Amino acid sequence: MSVVTHPHLAAAAFGLMAVNVGDLRVALLYVLCLILAVTVHEFAHAFAAHRLGDPTPEGQGRLTLNPIAHADPIGTLLLPIVLGLFSPGMLFGWGRPVQTQPRYFTRKVTMRGGMALVAFAGPLSNLLLAALTLALIWGLDKGGIDRAWLFDPSMPLAMFFTLNLVLFAFNLLPLHPLDGGKVLGWILGRRHQHIDEFLQRYGGIILMVLVFAVPQVLHAILGPVINLGLRALVAVV
Repeated sequence: MSVVTHPHLAAAAFGLMAVNVGDLRVALLYVLCLILAVTVHEFAHAFAAHRLGDPTPEGQGRLTLNPIAHADPIGTLLLPIVLGLFSPGMLFGWGRPVQTQPRYFTRKVTMRGGMALVAFAGPLSNLLLAALTLALIWGLDKGGIDRAWLFDPSMPLAMFFTLNLVLFAFNLLPLHPLDGGKVLGWILGRRHQHIDEFLQRYGGIILMVLVFAVPQVLHAILGPVINLGLRALVAVV
């Protein structure tokens, strides 16, 4: 009796055999960092909408820092683990989107303006997390903690710092369904609504092309923000 092995299955098996304990540790650490960052990001959306008068996030149980309420099985768990094991240089993932109903927003802001504020709250929370992590690194460094542990990108603080910078910059790309798409829609206004409608229709496709087909373009766009953050990390030494 002969057994025919599918080449893709064989390649996957050899890939799993090549994964060592260090790879698994980094992958799990990345997932934990992503869960925390995504939880705060989505909570910020929910909190901003709540402050504007929308009861929807609270009614759906999203006005909480409980990670279970915000995690997406694929985007927050499965995909980050796979990337952490086989493509450790790619930081990518997402949480479960917060649903809002702009008709409930206070009349102190326009509907577009309210949507932009709610959208911007997510990336802003990641920038604040990066700043807080940087301050913690500085404090621990002054306290005499081993610098190799503080600044090694495979260690929790440096990884969390970099991840939040990536989430901040990536989510502000002016494409739907990212937060930057809603911010751009507010900036364009009704006069240029046709541009926003085009990006609503094709933004997801453009985003997938950037992420999976031409990641070098995405790196070039996000690079300046990441480099600025890394310079700040070096400056705290």
